[in-house]
Amino acid sequence: MYATGARAQEICDFTVNGLHINDKNASVTLIGKGSKTRQVGISLALAGTIQKYIKHRHIEGHPENHVFSSQTHEHMTISCIEGIYKKYVTIAKEKYPDMFLKDSYPPHSMRHSTACHLLEAGVDIVTIKNILGHVSVQTTQIYAEMSQDSVDKKLKEWNDTWFGSKVDMKESKKDIPDFLKRR
Repeated sequence: MYATGARAQEICDFTVNGLHINDKNASVTLIGKGSKTRQVGISLALAGTIQKYIKHRHIEGHPENHVFSSQTHEHMTISCIEGIYKKYVTIAKEKYPDMFLKDSYPPHSMRHSTACHLLEAGVDIVTIKNILGHVSVQTTQIYAEMSQDSVDKKLKEWNDTWFGSKVDMKESKKDIPDFLKRR
């Protein structure tokens, strides 16, 4: 979910024939809201892990089978994903309590994290829109919240680019713009 920004339902609906691997690239086909499909690139390492899991489940020859199943059904449900998230968030909270700001982290929070981290990495909002499968960039902007550290870093980079990063503390009236000089 993190690698693709997928919704929980898109993971539930992910089938064997939705994994595409060649020598240099890998991607997944996700079926989103309104039955719209989109291709999302993933790392070859992740594709290999998914491929191993498909082989482990003995479904590689069944292109229409769902990759992720529950203990009782071939087609995993959103409530199953929610249960998995709740289990592992609880374990993580016990181990790293200071890293959690909220009481609850539903599966959809992973989609928000993906969008925020892509934005913080410098990926433009239109590309993020396409990765998430949004029709409108306005929808994507809801997800695009940068941390204050990232905002500060970007502002510092911008300031350094335009105004330089070295400060000469020697006072020289010629270095001060006229409107700032005392008369």
